[in-house]
Amino acid sequence: MNKILIVDEKEALARQIEERLSSTGFEILYAPDGLYGFQMAKDKTPDLIITDASIPMISGYELCKAIKLDKDTQSIPIVVMTEKHRMEEAFMFLGVKDFLEKPVNMDELEKVVRNKLQFSRIMQLQRSKVLVSGNPEVLSVCEKLLKHDKYWMGCFCDNGDSCLELAARYSPDVILVDILKPGMTSDEVIRQLKTLPGLKNSVILAYYSLSGQNKDYIAVQVQMMEVQYMKILALEAGAKEYLGALNPDTFLKLINIYRREFNFII
Repeated sequence: MNKILIVDEKEALARQIEERLSSTGFEILYAPDGLYGFQMAKDKTPDLIITDASIPMISGYELCKAIKLDKDTQSIPIVVMTEKHRMEEAFMFLGVKDFLEKPVNMDELEKVVRNKLQFSRIMQLQRSKVLVSGNPEVLSVCEKLLKHDKYWMGCFCDNGDSCLELAARYSPDVILVDILKPGMTSDEVIRQLKTLPGLKNSVILAYYSLSGQNKDYIAVQVQMMEVQYMKILALEAGAKEYLGALNPDTFLKLINIYRREFNFII
């Protein structure tokens, strides 16, 4: 069921929209002001937000700006209700392109809602796929980063067998393999990935993640020697690039290099 968040000082409008849409499979959420609306956007992750340009606490413009700047909400589509041509250029600067003129016509509203959600579903299907194989800490971080990303759909595994199984099932565009993961060696995983027919155009990237905070100098040096050795094996097995230690701050930038080009139309 699609969730639609209505942010408007007048609850009656939200109830009117709910009456119009709830019978056709929509769940309506309501927030009476901008601050509460932003919090609900983060907590409830609606499929669509409809906000009035003039709302209490923070303006509709500031709400849209906060939503677009927050990694957890930035991919949620927004429709703004405003008086004719008022502030539309400012909202468009934030990436908001859909407006409803006040007073709102319910037929027009339903049409806009259905069009936005249909477009959003198409974009979901066209998102690039990334498969991350690694330890639970890395997988948790990557899952959070990708949860609301509009360009990527992530799948995750913690061993070589699962990596091969998921790769065969989903044919990801990008695959990240941890060279220090115990079990099947990373070079063997990469070699087997390269034999899968559905991965002809997939990019395999090698990285490492250090488990724990080992402060013993000799142990750290030994581990780093292992990293260098496994890096060579991974590249020889067919990895396109070695990323070094996985850095959450640069993770999305690195994989975006290999994002399918047609997604730039979003």
